[in-house]
Formats: sequence, C-alpha cells, structure tokens
Amino acid sequence: MKILIFTASTGGGHKRAAAAMKEYFELAGKNNEVKVVDGIAQTGKFYNKFICGGYTVLAKKMPRFYGRLYRSSDRESALNNFCERLNRSKGKHILPVINEFDPDIIVCCHAFITIMLGDLKLKGLIKAPVVSVITDFQAHYTYVADGIDHYIVSTDDMVRDMSERYGVDPSKVHAYGIPVFRKFLMTPDRGELCSELGLDPDKKTILFMAGSFGVNEVLDVYKDIVSKAGDSQFVVITGNNAHLYKRFGAIAGDNTKLLMFVNNVEDYMHCSDLIITKPGGLTVSESLQCRLPMAIYSAFPGQEAENAEYLAGEGVAVMLGKNPGAEVYRVICDDDRLAAMSENCKKTLSGNSCEKIYNLLETLTTQKG
Repeated sequence: MKILIFTASTGGGHKRAAAAMKEYFELAGKNNEVKVVDGIAQTGKFYNKFICGGYTVLAKKMPRFYGRLYRSSDRESALNNFCERLNRSKGKHILPVINEFDPDIIVCCHAFITIMLGDLKLKGLIKAPVVSVITDFQAHYTYVADGIDHYIVSTDDMVRDMSERYGVDPSKVHAYGIPVFRKFLMTPDRGELCSELGLDPDKKTILFMAGSFGVNEVLDVYKDIVSKAGDSQFVVITGNNAHLYKRFGAIAGDNTKLLMFVNNVEDYMHCSDLIITKPGGLTVSESLQCRLPMAIYSAFPGQEAENAEYLAGEGVAVMLGKNPGAEVYRVICDDDRLAAMSENCKKTLSGNSCEKIYNLLETLTTQKG
C-alpha cells in the first residue's frame, strides 16, 4: 500500500503525528511505502512563511487577537470563505507531489491542506481516498471540506460536533484518537527506569516541558513551584531552546535534571507523577498514553484553550493560576488525587490510534480495489 501523508510546520504536533503514523504504517506491512510531505511548504516560500510564521507571531505575541480569529473562523463567515478560496487555489501546488507518488490513499494532518485536498477530489484531479486527522480535542469548522472521505478525531464528543455543528456524515467520523509513537504505549518498570535515568524512584517527580513557554514566564512558574513543592525532584526539558536552557542552568538546583532536546521523552513521562505543560494536542496525547496527570499553564486562546477545557473536564488535568506553586503542591501531595487523575487518563484514551487508522486505510483501499 502506498500512503502519502501531508503535514505542516504550524507547531510541532502535526509533524509528530505524521511521523508516528509513518513509523506504524511501515512496520504494519513490509510492502507499504509511506511518504511524508510538508504540504504548506509545497505552496511556496511566501505562503509557507505567512501561514507558519504568522501562526507563531499571532499565538505568542497577540494571543487575544489570535483567539478572536480562531473563534470567528469556526463558522460560516466572510473570513472563512476567504480562507477557503485561498487554500483551494493552493491545491495546484500539491497536485504534482500526488501525481508523482501515485498513492493508494492520502492522509492529511492540517486543516488548510484538508481544504486543498477536498477541492482536488471534487474536481476529479485525485482518485485516492482522503483521510483527515484532527490533532486537537475540539472540532473546528476549518477542518470540514467537501470531498474528504473520512475524518479521525479524538473523542466521541467530536464525532457529535462534526455531525451536528458542521453537517458531516457521522459514518465518516471516527474517534480513534491522536496518533502517537509506539514507545508511548509501553509500560516499563518505573523503578528500573528511574535508576537508568538517574532519578530517585522514591521521590515525586515533576516534569516540565518548557520549550514552548515564554522564557520569563516558565522561569517564574518553575521558581514558584520549586519553592513550594516539598521534597520533589524535577526534570526540565527545554527542547531546542538554547537560551532557555542557559537561563535554567543559572537557577536550577541539585533537585533538577536539566535537558535540552531528547529522543526519549517517553521515559521521563513514565517516571513522572505530574507534567507541567501547555495543552498542545500531541504532548497531551503522549501524556495520556503514559497515564501522566497534567498541570496546564498559559494556554493560547483557540485550540489550546479548548484542549485545556476538555482535559480539566475529564479530570486528567488542573489549570494553574496565579499561585502555581501552591496548586501543584496540593496535587503532588495527594496520592489519591494523582491516582484518580492517572486512572482518568486511561479512561480518556481510545487505544492505539495508529493501528485503528491503519485498519481503516486497509479497508478503504480494499473497497477502492
């Protein structure tokens, strides 16, 4: 089976979901050929920079304005009509990639590319089935496009929303969850893993995924939590943010393991009792797979805020306010509450998303013949 996956660089979640699916699909069948393409990048440097760079600027520098744009685009509107026309016009840029690879099926991880693919499908320019994967915990109007054969969503509530709010045939919407790498599904021995990582298995461990925070913001949160979290140990992962790593290095004590980008974040999740993070869809899904309770700080208006609201409602996360140290202390010292949150993580999951998506792709390609 030849599978073409389209992704985009508006945040790391879309690319990580695509990579997780590629890994699983290649292992699932020795004859499978899987190609991942940044669809927005195919449209040209200007549009790619406008979309990906614009998202970063708006979300970080003008979050309230971004939130208004996000809400106003979640319905039929002049703004949405303009975005749809613009993205439909960009479909011609991804068509050569499709024709060259000649896939049996196409998977898409970004709303704008979904619009492009839907338009190409309606025009009869592509024949392969198209499956759209939504990497958040709330549905949104921009993901809905005529011509798309099936949608993958995170929850049963999203299935209902796609049907009732956006008019999508519910038989085309599947609550399979957000794709994550296989390694997050493992259940290693915590004690042995802590020893391997240089952590004390008898201490509460708090994990900071700090790379996506503003520098001053996350440093203030860290200092407040460290001052009030008792005899806990901390793991801080700054990703590729070298400036943040240096700033942390100036204040981190002996109770903190400071890391930049790591390839085994799942190991630190499995060893942790609580994660301090922003509510991006992929980090959240990976945390859920590791049964790791979450403390969420500073969600951008839009999909992050909606993700946070959903997670708090499911009892797997707490929202941190003006006194994050005191709030984290109350959670980390309450073993019953941590156990309940971890159990809720398990209940929130829908199983192995990649496996379910792959089974759907096999069914669709078989039907297509």
